[in-house]
Amino acid sequence: MTDAALLAILLAAIAGLLAGRAWAQALRRSEHGERPAFRTSPHYTQGLAFLAAGQVELAISELTKVSREDPSALEVLLVLGNLLRERGQVERAIQVHSKLLERGDLLRGERVHALACLGMDFRKAGFLDRATETFGEVLALDAKNPQALQGMLKLHEEQRQWREAYELQTRLSRLRKTDDSEVLGFLQAKLGEEAFRAGQLDTARKAFQTALSLDTRVFPAHLGLADLAEPKDPARAAALLEAAIETVPERAYLAFDRLARAYAASGAPSRFVALCEGLIARDPRDWRARLALARHLATEGRNDEALGLLLRAVEANPQVLVLHIEVWKTLRGLGVASHEVDRYLQTAEEAVFYRDPHICTACRYRADDMLWRCPHCHEWNTFVEERVGAAAGGPRF
Repeated sequence: MTDAALLAILLAAIAGLLAGRAWAQALRRSEHGERPAFRTSPHYTQGLAFLAAGQVELAISELTKVSREDPSALEVLLVLGNLLRERGQVERAIQVHSKLLERGDLLRGERVHALACLGMDFRKAGFLDRATETFGEVLALDAKNPQALQGMLKLHEEQRQWREAYELQTRLSRLRKTDDSEVLGFLQAKLGEEAFRAGQLDTARKAFQTALSLDTRVFPAHLGLADLAEPKDPARAAALLEAAIETVPERAYLAFDRLARAYAASGAPSRFVALCEGLIARDPRDWRARLALARHLATEGRNDEALGLLLRAVEANPQVLVLHIEVWKTLRGLGVASHEVDRYLQTAEEAVFYRDPHICTACRYRADDMLWRCPHCHEWNTFVEERVGAAAGGPRF
C-alpha cells in the first residue's frame, strides 16, 4: 500500500470519527436548543470534506479558519494540531496544543488527550526530555493511555533502552490484546546483541532463545546464536545458520559471510558452493547468492565461472553498484587489467550510489544496509530488497 493510500485511509478515519462525535453531540444538544457555533461554519464542513479526501493542506487551512472564528472549538483544535504535526509544522502544533491546555474548562479526558498530543509534538520536534515528561503526566492521569504508552515506547527505542522498550511493548500488547510477538522478538534480539557486546554470553544466549520462542523469523536472533557458537563449534554455527535460512530464506544473504567462515573452520568449504547453488535453484533471480558464489569461485581462480554468475546477477538487478564493481574486478582477474580499469573501480567505489539497496515498505526510506528497524518511521522488520529489472530490449545473459 502506498503512502498516499495509507494517509487517505488515516485521514478518512479521523474525519469519520470527528463527524460521528459531532453528530452525536449535536443530537444531545438539540434537545436543549443548543448547537456549537463552529459546526455551522462552512469552513468546518469544507475542512471535514478536504480531510476525508486526503487534501491535508486544504483541510488545515479550513480548520484554521474555524479555530479563529471559535477559539473554544476543542475537537477542531485537537485535530488541527495533529495534522500540523504530521505535515512537519511542529512548532505550530506545539502552539495549538499548549494554548489548548491553558484553558480551565477542559474535562479530565480532554486534558489527557491534549497532553498526549503535545507529547507527540515534542517527540516529533526532538525534544525528548519534554516529551518524556509530558507522556509521564498523561500516564499519571491515565495509566492505560495508549498514545502515551506508544510515545514512551518509541522514545525508549530511539534511545536504545531496549529493556524498558520490551516492558512497555508487553504492556501495550496486553492492553490492546494484539499479537506483537515479532516486535517483542526483535526487542529481545537487541537485548541479546547488547549483552553479547558486553561479554555477557549466557544472558545473550537466553535473550536470543527468547526472541526465537516469540517468533522464529527474527533473523538477528539466529545470527546471534551462531556468533556465540562459532568460536568453539563452527560446525554447530553452520547448522544454526542453515536452519535460519530454511526459516527465513529471503534473509539468507545476511548469513553468507558467517557461513563461509564456519564452513572453512569446520573443514568443509565446498558446502558453501552447494548452499549458494541450492538458493539459486530455488530462486533464479537471487542475485545475492550469485554474487557470494562468484566471489568464492574467484578466490579459487575460477574467474570464468564467476563472470557468468555475475552477468546473470546484473540481469536480475542491474541497479546494484556492487555487482558492476565485482564484474570489473573479475575481468581484471581474467587479464583485462589496465590503469583505466583501476581508475574506474576507484571512482565507482567512491560514487554516491546505493551499493546494496533496501527500502522500507512502510515509508519508502532507503538504506544501503539491511536495517531491522526503520530510522524514519520506526517500524520493525519492514525493509526489503528493492529490485529493478533490465530495461526493455536490453541485453539478456
